[in-house]
Amino acid sequence: MDLFIGGLAISAVLLIITGVTLLVGKFRKNKLNIKQKNWLLIIHMFFVMMYIGGVFGMLLLAVLTKFTIDNNLVYASHVFIKRFDHFLVIPGAFGSLITGIWLAIRTHWGGLTKHYWVLAKWIGNIVAIIFGSTYVRIWISDSLSTSQITNGIYPLQNPAYFENRQLLFVGLEICIAILFFLIVISYLKPWGKRDERHLNDI
Repeated sequence: MDLFIGGLAISAVLLIITGVTLLVGKFRKNKLNIKQKNWLLIIHMFFVMMYIGGVFGMLLLAVLTKFTIDNNLVYASHVFIKRFDHFLVIPGAFGSLITGIWLAIRTHWGGLTKHYWVLAKWIGNIVAIIFGSTYVRIWISDSLSTSQITNGIYPLQNPAYFENRQLLFVGLEICIAILFFLIVISYLKPWGKRDERHLNDI
């Protein structure tokens, strides 16, 4: 139940962010000039690098725990996984979402729904954020709590720790797959434009 409520809460936040960004964009009818667009694109790429770098760093730290027998190092790895999530992944995800929406509505792309690839990027980013904010967040916390020495039980002797770590691996791999998909469609820009005779643009 808590997971469902958390998912609804983050979905509401994402919809509010999207709505406010779109609303502000509608009041600014003029498109960005080349210089403004390039600077915004640089900022967008900075947030994307934070996002992807954070997720890859988390996965690397999680993999490290499979190749050590030092319980303190295992615990430290999970502490840093949580820090990567707080200081790289979360700001990177929200920053790339906001700057991506702004690029879509203030440039020649014409909004979030005129081109299929832009729509797919927006939806994909929202799915990644919701998945990361619900399931992956829980697996990070559970892995961290079970990686501590409790009641004389070391993490590498604790079946709960191995289960939580495996779930964390799966979650991070799903996140990386989604982000890789978003990078590919950003480069290829597939599927063309939607039919404007039947569908109104946001």
